[in-house]
Amino acid sequence: MKKIKIKFLLVYFVVNFLNNQAFSSKISNKQILELSDKHVTLFFNHLQTVCNSNKFYENLNNTFEHKFGKPTEWKKKCLTLEENKSAKDFKKFLIKNFKFKKIQEKSGLLTGYYEPIIRVSRNRDAFYKFPILNKNNFYTKKPRSFIEKNFKEKDVILWTDDEINLFFLHIQGSGIGEFPSKEKVKLVYNGNNDMSYKSIGKILIKKNYINRNNVNLFTIKKWLRANPTLSKEILHQNKRFIFFKEMSFGKDKNPIGAFGTPLEPNLSVAVDKNIYPLGLPFFIQMEKNESILPVISLDTGGAIIGPNRADLFFGSGEVAEKKAGILKKKIYLHAFIPYSN
Repeated sequence: MKKIKIKFLLVYFVVNFLNNQAFSSKISNKQILELSDKHVTLFFNHLQTVCNSNKFYENLNNTFEHKFGKPTEWKKKCLTLEENKSAKDFKKFLIKNFKFKKIQEKSGLLTGYYEPIIRVSRNRDAFYKFPILNKNNFYTKKPRSFIEKNFKEKDVILWTDDEINLFFLHIQGSGIGEFPSKEKVKLVYNGNNDMSYKSIGKILIKKNYINRNNVNLFTIKKWLRANPTLSKEILHQNKRFIFFKEMSFGKDKNPIGAFGTPLEPNLSVAVDKNIYPLGLPFFIQMEKNESILPVISLDTGGAIIGPNRADLFFGSGEVAEKKAGILKKKIYLHAFIPYSN
């Protein structure tokens, strides 16, 4: 009986070991060649934008010790990028010119973010009473609870009618304000109060208010609205406060990421800028799944920490919110590194 148990355990550990090895496998040529032509073309166009940006080469030089390739190596590959006339050519170009490297074997987490649309007014009244604030050094190192009580009227750029939606505008970092007239303006990230971010989802789990397996944007919002006497206390535990500036809509409808270029839905990701230079392209590999997704790191975020942590941008409005609000997958990030030849 003991021998049977030992054999069973041995088989169990071998199978799990092999599975883990499969998850951590390299990106194969077959996976690249099977990518959607439409997505590859979109990726190619945005990679060209990165290649034309001096900021990318500056990022490569700053603190990363050329771990992701030297600027000269990247420039050499970028010069030949335009020679590819089709998605098929570009896939072959990737295979020939880049290796794809994981920084850590342990899988991480892919979540989603979006640009919320919230109701706004230029005038305060009984409904529009929650302030969207411009940056002021007076608020530095002051927690959310202090700022909400002691904000200065001169720092208010707009008023909104929903405290919970305003909180999630802070979480997303940018959004769209819609006036009663249906006119819209951009609400652009303009700094924070220099206090640490804390996930209210984790707080709700710890207090047994929401089941760990059921926590997402929508269950959190539902709980907050159903528990108004407790919600303020929960919201205040995230001491970070985000400031905004108002901008009109120009030719770029999508928000500007930390890299300084417009974010593209299903292509732009936020990563840990202390590990990766912004502008760097990646393959996202889903754990327990052979599928890969080419993306470009054009943004960052306070909750995005670690080598296999990424936040995928989905766009603006309700559809984007639904997609982003439930996304939670285990992944590996494979950074593009140019061959030196």
